[in-house]
Amino acid sequence: MGGPPVLQSASLPAGTRALDDPETRSAHLAAWRRGLVRLVTWTVVWLLLTLAVILIDDRDLETVRAVLLLLMFAGLRPLALASLSLQTVRAIDTTLGDRPWQYCPAVRRARGTRTRGGIPVQLRTGDGPDDWTPVMKARAPFRWRRWTAELENGAWFAGDVERGGVLALPGGRAMTLVTAK
Repeated sequence: MGGPPVLQSASLPAGTRALDDPETRSAHLAAWRRGLVRLVTWTVVWLLLTLAVILIDDRDLETVRAVLLLLMFAGLRPLALASLSLQTVRAIDTTLGDRPWQYCPAVRRARGTRTRGGIPVQLRTGDGPDDWTPVMKARAPFRWRRWTAELENGAWFAGDVERGGVLALPGGRAMTLVTAK
C-alpha cells in the first residue's frame, strides 16, 4: 500500500518508453529543431554584434559602437533563454526515453502558490477529492509562464508523480516539464 500512487491508464500508445510512440517522437524532434535553431540564431547574432564592436575603431563611429555594445549586452538575455529552452528539451528527452506514457485524469494550476521559473501545478492521481500530488513546477520549453489549459481535462504523463516528469496532450503535443517544487 505504501509507495507512490500510480496513474490510471487510458487509451495510450503501446511501448515501454514514451518515445516509442511515433507522434511523440515527431513532436519531440520538432522541439529539438526549434530549440537548436533559436540557440544557433541568437549565438550568431551575438557573435556578429561582438565582432562589430571589436572591429569598429573609428572615433567618428563611437556612437554606433556604443549602440552595438548595448545591443550585444541586450542579446545575452535571449541567448540565455534559448540555452535554457534547449536544456528543458534535453530533460524532456531523458524522461521520455526512460518512462512510458500514463494517463493523468486531470491537472490543475495551484492557485495562490508561486514557483520561480514556472507555473505551480498539481496532478490528479485518483478519483478522490484529495488525490492530488504536492505542488510542482511546470515549464514548457518555449513558453515559460504560459499554461496550456487543455491539459486540465486530462493529459499524458511520463515520469514519477512524486518527483516530476513530462506532461503532454495526446500525441505528445504541448510537452511540459514538471519538476518537484
